[in-house]
Amino acid sequence: MEGSAFAGFGFMNFWRNPIFIGIIVVSLVLAIGWSIYSNNAKKKSTQTASQQTTGSTTTTISNLTNFDPSDFKDTTQKEYALAQSKAVTANAQNQLGQIEAEIGSSLLPADVNTRYLFTSPADSVNNWMITISETSQSFIRALIPKEDYAGNITAINTANWKYNFVTALQLAERNGGQSWRDSNTLTGVKMTLKNNGAGTLIWLIDYSSGSSDFTITLNAIDGTIITS
Repeated sequence: MEGSAFAGFGFMNFWRNPIFIGIIVVSLVLAIGWSIYSNNAKKKSTQTASQQTTGSTTTTISNLTNFDPSDFKDTTQKEYALAQSKAVTANAQNQLGQIEAEIGSSLLPADVNTRYLFTSPADSVNNWMITISETSQSFIRALIPKEDYAGNITAINTANWKYNFVTALQLAERNGGQSWRDSNTLTGVKMTLKNNGAGTLIWLIDYSSGSSDFTITLNAIDGTIITS
């Protein structure tokens, strides 16, 4: 019992010792000072990193060159279904022979008009064409003499049509299109899905400006570049 009482007395005296209290006070002051310094250093580091990020940030313009091509899948399918329906109504023998997507210099969906051209073995003089607006889905139909536009197009095997015009544009961008645009003032892009002279279904992408053009040809099945 006496040992216990002595131990308790010594412990209490230890806490009342001025030297120990001084050590505690100094430790608290140092801890608070270090916390303030650490927080200030962290804030300064964050601000510096933010300034560096802001200084090196480049503005990315959202358009058809970086939109998700799958977002246009439904629109493309609906357009083609509409074109096919109107074409067969006009002539039961009409077959899809060519698709043309004309894109304005903004490269935005609002600046896209698509033409679907159909050919018929029963008509050696004319092609049938329907032009559809990408945004409003309004359309215009016409019977066009072959000698006036497109010539003798051949029927497309749509099973070989594996990707839409947005994917084709982005493939062209990665294969010289973007570099060409960086050095020229773009006035528009015309993209054509058709059979080439060798019977291969292709995407023909033609960039234009006031002074020059850049053209690239892609296989419509696998996206590989076709060289002439």
